[in-house]
Amino acid sequence: MKNVVIRALVSLITLAVTGGAVRGAQEPLSVYETATVWARPVSGATASVTILDREAIEALGVRSVAELIRFVPGLDVTPSGPRGGLATAQIRGGDPNFTIVMVDGVPLNDLTDQVGGAVNLNSLTVAHVERVEVVRGPLSSVFGSAGLSGVINIITRRGSEGARNLAAEVAVGDDSVLEGAVSLSGGGERTDRFLGLSWEQEQDRIADDEFRQLGLVGNLSLPLGESARLRLSGRLTAWESEDYPDASGGVLGSRETRRSEHDEQSLGLEVEFGPANRRHRVHTRLYRHRMDRTSPAIAGVVPPSTEDTTFTTGRLGWSVPLLRTDDTRLDAGIELAWEKGNNTSLLMLPPAFGGDVDGSYRIERTVAGAFVEWSAERGRLLFDLGARFDMPEGFANRLSPRVGLGYRLPGDATRLRISAGRGFKLPSFFALASPTQLGGNPSLLPEVALGADVGLEHRFEGANLNASLTLFYFDFEDLIDFDFGSFSHINVPGVESRGVELAVGWSAPQARVKLEANLTHQDVDVRGSTEPLRHRPEWIAGTRLTWQITDRVRWELDGQSVSESFDQQIPVPSRDRVSGHTLLGTAVSCDLTDALGLGVRVDNLTDKDYETFIGFPGASRSLRIGLRYRP
Repeated sequence: MKNVVIRALVSLITLAVTGGAVRGAQEPLSVYETATVWARPVSGATASVTILDREAIEALGVRSVAELIRFVPGLDVTPSGPRGGLATAQIRGGDPNFTIVMVDGVPLNDLTDQVGGAVNLNSLTVAHVERVEVVRGPLSSVFGSAGLSGVINIITRRGSEGARNLAAEVAVGDDSVLEGAVSLSGGGERTDRFLGLSWEQEQDRIADDEFRQLGLVGNLSLPLGESARLRLSGRLTAWESEDYPDASGGVLGSRETRRSEHDEQSLGLEVEFGPANRRHRVHTRLYRHRMDRTSPAIAGVVPPSTEDTTFTTGRLGWSVPLLRTDDTRLDAGIELAWEKGNNTSLLMLPPAFGGDVDGSYRIERTVAGAFVEWSAERGRLLFDLGARFDMPEGFANRLSPRVGLGYRLPGDATRLRISAGRGFKLPSFFALASPTQLGGNPSLLPEVALGADVGLEHRFEGANLNASLTLFYFDFEDLIDFDFGSFSHINVPGVESRGVELAVGWSAPQARVKLEANLTHQDVDVRGSTEPLRHRPEWIAGTRLTWQITDRVRWELDGQSVSESFDQQIPVPSRDRVSGHTLLGTAVSCDLTDALGLGVRVDNLTDKDYETFIGFPGASRSLRIGLRYRP
């Protein structure tokens, strides 16, 4: 605990010196701002967009982004056990590192990570989150190198005009769970501000796991004269965990845990200026992640290791409106991104095998890009066209197009949408720059994705029922994998992913009862091979029932089912399957007074025994009780 607090203070000093993340003022929930140059209505999106708002966060009573987004169609969250373990998101069968994860528009994907840039969603608390936007499909046309499968954008809370509020929350639960959050927010005639501090800890939920985190988020928006506005936001976290290493077999292996310490800082600055119909935007986005980790040996095959990495990235961009009419919009912009990775690591081999091996490396690169986005509405038709041209240092130039079409049928109850795009992802620093004796390969090619989806949405007016059906297809090429034969990272044959997403929402006439359900079926195949991919369940289903019992009491019941999947763990060669499972959870929230509320959450209501990976058991039934104060 002492170390976490000290590192958070160090991060605060670093934040003041180095720079950071962007975000605009709070948009209405009918508007999304992810994967588009300017915010636009969800009702006109040609891409697959899902928004989880503050109401959903509070109704579910969850703690982390990993727990929250489990209910998004087409998305599979794969946790390796408790809060201290790694939890990543796979969109439509893609690898975890094909998903961009952002906080207030700042990407958190660390390219020194051994998983190729996947983000641990367990480390992202929802304490000060206003909403989460998930956009599915290749999105290099907006973000450049990354986003082969989609984007998760976590948008933190903002202040309200005329309000000066101090809010606080505290919760306790099984397995030494302790959480606390406090925030101060306010605003003036044209300003808003928010500052939030949070603390979380958990211990021994599964074996010897452990998690502690201290976080700080802040947002500020203020005018610069009559026609310009400054937006500033930042995030600091210091967290430490103990969990079972990947491929270690968890409780079926040696049961030794790896210990990790992390510090993260993100800051951003965004300035908008010009008349309302000709708003220019200049942004700066910076992110830094430092990790210190010690890992045990795995079954005599993987030696113990130490690793100290620092990843730093920054983006500087400018977007300008070229055309504005009532039904047509044309925007263009440029962006320069730079990335830097430092790794100091050691594999501790016995003297008989040559002794310790130094895995250290230093690498940096820049990517210059230019983009254009055009949208037009012609009667019931909506057209989207976007493209980005990137010039990555050390690689061939890349063009990433995207096209979208939306059509609202007569009666306005049914809407058809179609989208397609191409994306690319540069090799991670770990795969590209590690010493060759540890598998580094400087000749790797970027990974490429071609994806498309067709969606149909219908609103049944008399029944208060909404339904949507989406068919999707992905073709991934030049995927990067580790080949034990050559003991090197290589580009391998492509992977095809196809499937269907079904979502249904119903509400009672007075909106006292709401029911939401979704089902995803995916078929993921390695081209030219019968070898299955790890953790690609064929079926994923989720449901949520919310009942507003009285004006002050709300009850929520949720469930998720996941089918069996393929897995491999080094100490358990006799097994290659993880059984499917169904989990139930429930939450009750009660407003004791206008300012004071009580919340109760029970996870794994039926105390189900299950695994997320072979040897990685899921958590048993747990209870958490919390109080919140909001004037």
